[in-house]
Amino acid sequence: MQAQRFWIERAFQDAKSHIGMAQYQARQWPSWHRHMALVMMAMLFMLQERFEHADIYPLLSCYDIQILLATTLPDRRLSKEEIVRQMQVRHQQRQASIEAGAGVDYRASL
Repeated sequence: MQAQRFWIERAFQDAKSHIGMAQYQARQWPSWHRHMALVMMAMLFMLQERFEHADIYPLLSCYDIQILLATTLPDRRLSKEEIVRQMQVRHQQRQASIEAGAGVDYRASL
């Protein structure tokens, strides 16, 4: 039961940090509900992207998707190759961190 809470808290942390769950100024319930519905749809999109690309990028995170969208949609300051290179560096760092804490396996406790 303790391990399940970790993933729920992680989902809320991603929603607040990368999608804007905590960035609202609603004065009425309908506007708050609309904002939360949009946040949940964005979370669903990110989850689908993570599942879809899990074989190529197993460590893909909400932050990675946010960076990919932010750098490719509005304007193209960086090339696609540079964005992928930066993401791969983050994944290498994340993998090193996982291997450094190899004694702790959160999945085994589920």
